[in-house]
Amino acid sequence: MSSFSVLVPVLNGAEHIGDALNSVANQTHGNLRVVVSDNASTDATLELLDSWRDRLDLKVIRQPETRPMQEHFNAILDQVRTDHYMLLCHDDYLAQPDAVALADQALIDHPDIPAVYCDLEYVNADKRRLATRRFPRGALFAADTAGRETLRTARNMFGVPIGVRRSALGDLRYDPRFHYTMDVDLSWAMARGQMLVHIAQPLIANRYRAGNTTWQLLNKSRGEFLALHDKYGIPLNPVEHVQLSARIWAVNQQKKIFGLFGRMFEWLG
Repeated sequence: MSSFSVLVPVLNGAEHIGDALNSVANQTHGNLRVVVSDNASTDATLELLDSWRDRLDLKVIRQPETRPMQEHFNAILDQVRTDHYMLLCHDDYLAQPDAVALADQALIDHPDIPAVYCDLEYVNADKRRLATRRFPRGALFAADTAGRETLRTARNMFGVPIGVRRSALGDLRYDPRFHYTMDVDLSWAMARGQMLVHIAQPLIANRYRAGNTTWQLLNKSRGEFLALHDKYGIPLNPVEHVQLSARIWAVNQQKKIFGLFGRMFEWLG
């Protein structure tokens, strides 16, 4: 029986999901279960998935109709059967062949830790490296500190989990109130008041491309950050409201510029 699950939600991902699956197939961890949930794709995603059945311990779920993103992600979380898992977006990929092995071992070595995080490699649509995001923290960090820093900076200071303990997830799922900040909210909800592990290596490649959902959600960010303040009991005075709005605006502009930077590399070949 597999000891670690890699969950891959996909919608019309034929162009990039092969990179994600190839990165999983090349892992040194020898006991992986891969669950792909297809959100009623209309491209060649299903045909491509069929070609991977001989290389991976692969389960493919076909949604009968396209579901909202949080609902779709929650549906695949319901499929976790192993003690440890990670969720890998179909257009991202594992940046090192020992990524899962490192995450799995960290969860084994720290049995009271809910999840493991890592540095991130940002790449463009053609897998050309744009930047590396390193998180300035130790091997152990407090979830509440990461949450508060997220609210202070208007940036996700958790990062992307490379390994999660199923018992920490429990009945928690993505909150339908959050879209832009859905990963922050679930990370914080799973680990509130607890410590987390950080591996100071870029183990996940996060692909920046024109079709990223991020660009469509930027206009929701201010309302969602205010909702996070409310949910986690961190009040704002009038001055802090203005400061938050200014930080969110600045971060959104930075993301737009970074997106243009990535597309420029695509145009230049």
